[in-house]
Amino acid sequence: MYSCFKARKMANLTIDEITCYWLLTSAIEFPRGLGYLIPVVDGEALNMKDVPGCKSEDYANALLTLYDSGMIEFSSEIPGDDVETRSGISAILDRFLRVSNGDPAVLLRRHLNLDQATKQIVHNHRRAVKFKLTDLGGRAWERIARPAWDHFFDQRSDYETGEMYSRDLTLLVARLGWFSELDDARVDINTIELQTLSGFQVLYWKTLPDVYRATFSLAHVESRWINGRYAEAKWFREWWYSTTKWFTQPWELPDWPA
Repeated sequence: MYSCFKARKMANLTIDEITCYWLLTSAIEFPRGLGYLIPVVDGEALNMKDVPGCKSEDYANALLTLYDSGMIEFSSEIPGDDVETRSGISAILDRFLRVSNGDPAVLLRRHLNLDQATKQIVHNHRRAVKFKLTDLGGRAWERIARPAWDHFFDQRSDYETGEMYSRDLTLLVARLGWFSELDDARVDINTIELQTLSGFQVLYWKTLPDVYRATFSLAHVESRWINGRYAEAKWFREWWYSTTKWFTQPWELPDWPA
């Protein structure tokens, strides 16, 4: 398993290796809730395509392989869960595999005998157990993903303030200018502050040597597109999509199964 991620080529990957890469990709932005994958992959919530022919048991086995390889680690809000040993992780995966598609929370309550204090945890069962990339997992993911960190972009905002960061200053300024078409808010240009930062953590497992960072204030505004947001022109939609492509998605791999 580990040797496949040391390869320099994306081709000639087995279905098991592709599944492992898919799982790593699902957790690159933030720790991934296990309930989004098992017993059924929620492709819409993940914004990912399922691995063709891959069953819930296959995803579970791949997660265990990644854990054994030191590429991911688990956390859990469920009392009694053991996330420090292989047997504990295996027991958690087995529990999720037994969950019915109808109402997973019912099974959790019945098997774990949870008290009232953990009722909210059960309600949010899909996020109660998570896995995330380790440093080793991040480096392994990069060998296959070939990420273009020079064009990486991300933003954080609420209803009043926001921030953007990227190594691509042109992209950052373009996204500032088109912010209202993407987020139904207007950037107050008089409040924009631009900095160059060193050693900036862009993802929970990845730090870049330098990035541009813009901070600003926001005000609500209606989209300028006729018929409102999501009615944007085709050229704009294609441009925006191109700005989000900075690594190889699993389904773009040469050996992605038909």
